Amino acid sequence: MTGVIRGSCHCKAVTWQAELPPKIVLNCHCGMCRQLSGADYSAWVVIPNEQFRIVEGGDNIRHYNASEHFSKTFCKHCGSTVSCVNNAKFPDHSYVARGSILGDITLPVDLQVYTNDRAPWIHLDPDIPAYNP
Repeated sequence: MTGVIRGSCHCKAVTWQAELPPKIVLNCHCGMCRQLSGADYSAWVVIPNEQFRIVEGGDNIRHYNASEHFSKTFCKHCGSTVSCVNNAKFPDHSYVARGSILGDITLPVDLQVYTNDRAPWIHLDPDIPAYNP
């Protein structure tokens, strides 16, 4: 898939765009992603950094280092995730939340990760490969 996807935080103070194709589209079930997102799992589109850019509102972005290798950026106004970086798994890439993409776009999930750590009420899609490092 080629083209451009665009996204924003909830209040639209920060907007971004990314050129496709992504490196990978994944659902992460690790405990850290669940806590940081407040959801059952995180749905990410992993984009090479040279294909990702902040369009507006860069001064509205704040950073949080969740671990030695994982950090996230978020809007200082609404708290929505803008992007994340996981230098241990995909250095030089930005993770953007699938839920922050504006408009209709089909980006099928390539991989489910940390499925052994998933919330007990989650039923995995057997058609999506799973990886547990």
